[in-house]
Amino acid sequence: MSSFSRTSICLAFAFAVPAAMAQEDGPLPKGPGVNLVYATCQECHPISYVVESAGLPDFLWQDTLNLMKQLGMKVTVQQEETLYTYLTTYLGTEPPPEPEAETGAAAEVDGAAVYAGSCAVCHGADGQGTPGAFPPLAGHVGKLAAADRDYLPLPVLYGLSGEIEIEGHTYNGVMPPWSQLSDDEVAAILNSMLERFGGAGAADLAPYTAEEIESARGLGLSTSEVLERRPEIP
Repeated sequence: MSSFSRTSICLAFAFAVPAAMAQEDGPLPKGPGVNLVYATCQECHPISYVVESAGLPDFLWQDTLNLMKQLGMKVTVQQEETLYTYLTTYLGTEPPPEPEAETGAAAEVDGAAVYAGSCAVCHGADGQGTPGAFPPLAGHVGKLAAADRDYLPLPVLYGLSGEIEIEGHTYNGVMPPWSQLSDDEVAAILNSMLERFGGAGAADLAPYTAEEIESARGLGLSTSEVLERRPEIP
């Protein structure tokens, strides 16, 4: 059977999944690889499309990944394996396993690892971004945090849309919100970014805390409102 034909069956099957098997429209089940699913899939469509496809058999999830690659999804072999394992384990034909109990505080969260699974797919492992597509973070996040410490958590929690200029280059896209990350994870990501490629602007900044992130969650901002709050930096 051709990939096209099998993918067509995939789409039909997704609409025919019994209600008892399908996930409710909401966050993805927590598990290894979930942040990579958010990062990869939200580039093109709402995560609800993935949630509502729960119940697909393994071969149809593989066909779906193949189709997404044909449509422009760029992932490494290892990332594709991680996506496939997550989708077939947590959104496959069997009920997803119970989530592991959360342990530890922000200091115990590996910010670099969470960044690698959540942010690196767009902004790059070294924070250099992709010219014309995804803005760089290296040397820039430190300036943002130094100009307005309260701003930096906002694009992570609420996303960002609209035109921005960094180092003479213009970017005009949509960053999806990452509110599914815990307060500890958001704080750890920000601290990791500032430590690894925050530049001189990050030298004297105190680490972000989970309490700061929790406070920022209550603002209820839109992606365009986050842009309006973006500080002016040289």
